[in-house]
Amino acid sequence: MAEQSLNFVHQRIRPRSKLVLFSILAVVLMLLDNRYAAVQQAKSQVATALYPLQWLAHKPVALFRQVSAYSQNQQALVAENAQLRDQQARLQLQLQQQAAQLQALDSVAAVTRLQADALPQAVSAQVISTGKNPLVDHLIIDQGSRAGIRLGDPVADEHGLLGQISAVQPLSAEVTLITNGQTVIPAMVARTGVRTLVYGKVGGLDLRYFPAAASLQAGDILVTSGMDSVYPAGIPIATVLQAEAGNGAPYYRTQLQPAAGHRSARFLLVIPQQALPAAAAGSEPAPTP
Repeated sequence: MAEQSLNFVHQRIRPRSKLVLFSILAVVLMLLDNRYAAVQQAKSQVATALYPLQWLAHKPVALFRQVSAYSQNQQALVAENAQLRDQQARLQLQLQQQAAQLQALDSVAAVTRLQADALPQAVSAQVISTGKNPLVDHLIIDQGSRAGIRLGDPVADEHGLLGQISAVQPLSAEVTLITNGQTVIPAMVARTGVRTLVYGKVGGLDLRYFPAAASLQAGDILVTSGMDSVYPAGIPIATVLQAEAGNGAPYYRTQLQPAAGHRSARFLLVIPQQALPAAAAGSEPAPTP
């Protein structure tokens, strides 16, 4: 007796039969959906039950969109920030250039006005070198003997006395600032007319021997007295910041602020020396730089 062969392959439904079966099932479900509320309620319950799965399935997509949008926004912000920094740097540089140009124009206008109104015989000049050492008390200007500048001529800016010509070349000259330790300037207090001497010192000026019996107070302006052949009278030298007298001291203890911009001045006036009267010429020598 022959054994029955084993068949492990189940016979499947043919595709044509599947199509017919699913078509009939679809028609039946549509009819039930239109005619019976129970089916609609069942659909609603199934949708409610499946909502968490739908929410979870949608989350990765939403997260990817958020991350993508955040990344794009971040890149856009970084690029915009870099552009704004570049624009700010450009505008800041332009503003500084315009401020420097305006300051230079103001300085030129002030010096020109001073030359035209008070010192028409003065020679205008521009600082071309201030030296690398801030403690050096010399400047170089772009005018020399060809412009009529002589050794010993006083130099001022629009604010006050700056120094004195200490060396002359045909096309340039050296200015020794009044803060030089060898400088002595005949001066007077503009408020009272009391005469005194102002001495140069490193980085500033000194009023050493102003008598305690005279009147001196903070805010007083010291000007050139004109008691020599070098400095014309009335040029501001310094402002008194502090004046203390007492405790039996014969002189004031003072602190002065130079009137001129010793390191910021760019445009200057070189003032010709005035000839002394014959009677005064032998009584008081002109200070030397």
